[in-house]
Amino acid sequence: MMIIDTHTHMNDGFSRVGNDQGLSKEETLEAMDENNVSQIWTSPVNGLYANGDYEECNKSLYNFCKGNEDRLVGFFTVNPNYGSKTLGEIRRCVEDYGFKGLKLHPWLQAFPITMKAMDMITEECIKYDVPIIFHDGTPPYASTLQIANLAERYPEAKIILGHSGLIEMYDNAISAANRQKNVYLCLCGPSISQLQKIVDNVSSDKIMFGSDFGFGRSTASLVYRLDMWNYVKMDDATREKLFYRNAIELIS
Repeated sequence: MMIIDTHTHMNDGFSRVGNDQGLSKEETLEAMDENNVSQIWTSPVNGLYANGDYEECNKSLYNFCKGNEDRLVGFFTVNPNYGSKTLGEIRRCVEDYGFKGLKLHPWLQAFPITMKAMDMITEECIKYDVPIIFHDGTPPYASTLQIANLAERYPEAKIILGHSGLIEMYDNAISAANRQKNVYLCLCGPSISQLQKIVDNVSSDKIMFGSDFGFGRSTASLVYRLDMWNYVKMDDATREKLFYRNAIELIS
């Protein structure tokens, strides 16, 4: 079965250990092949920090994906704290780089979802029909329902909860997905029992696989996240939607 990992990172310098630059493109593709992953949605790491140079990080992401765009799907980032300056970067990333979505990390980038710049950014993403994947589940800036509120104000936007509430807020993710037609869940964070509850209580059209793979050189998170799904019960049609059909539909 085809597998699309909708939540990964290109390690562009951040590491928990020393100065490790993470996996190269070739090593990333090798790790994907070893785990039968056909495609990943990937975003830069350093650009997700408040002091990160997101424009340079997006250039690095473009070079990382170049030549393998069918397997390495770029999700660029911007920092809403820079206001209208972000709009030009959105245009460049979509029109020139061919990226398919935006990744935002309100907690690390230190911005509230309610800030005015988020309106401009969301409207620009609607214009280009690209989804926004948010880090969620980390208060105070990245609570799941704060992001769901943005989705409610912009029903034409495609909003992905990148962690489905992590552990503590997974029930909020269920509520958000059931209330808002434009909220999708990347199931990367909840426990196995919580994953089962999400699968049982959310439309199968709104769930996607993610691993958070790409920090450092270890592939452990990818292997672990894939293995978790061996213990979650669902029918074959739901499993196909989870692992690839919904992802294809969202960026096609």
